[in-house]
Amino acid sequence: MELFDVVDEKRVKLGYTKERGKKLEENEYNVGIEFYIFNNGKLLITQRSLEKSHPGQWEVPGGCSQAGESSIDTLIREAKEEIGLTVSGNSFELIGTQMYKKQFVDIYKINIPIELSNIVCQKEEVSDVKFVSKKEFLKMADNNEIVPSVFNRYQNIKEKLEKDW
Repeated sequence: MELFDVVDEKRVKLGYTKERGKKLEENEYNVGIEFYIFNNGKLLITQRSLEKSHPGQWEVPGGCSQAGESSIDTLIREAKEEIGLTVSGNSFELIGTQMYKKQFVDIYKINIPIELSNIVCQKEEVSDVKFVSKKEFLKMADNNEIVPSVFNRYQNIKEKLEKDW
């Protein structure tokens, strides 16, 4: 059972937790993250497990913060869990925060050398990974292969990614 801290509309912790999947009431929110990993001018994307919502669609890695975690703690944990990647404090940069439904989504950019052969997918979450060019990513979005909410958030932060991609 995963628990997360409940925060208000100003992102202040309300002093209690809820179980993941439980309905958030009025003035209740949670925190999540997603991250863009660039290597040699290409973006790492992950394919969602067939057991999850949006099965088989592609996205950037991310997830929900657990109780007691900061956004950075979540980034470090999710990178390790989902794709077996160890990241440190000097390898990433917060590039924005967006609201998705009732979740604050902190969006990070990571520029580190990484080989696909070194990635270990958490099969419950990720069925495949690949690097794509910007052109490939946009074509995948046009073909409805990218999770819609991920592409919507990308649209709001794309200018912060231009030099890397």
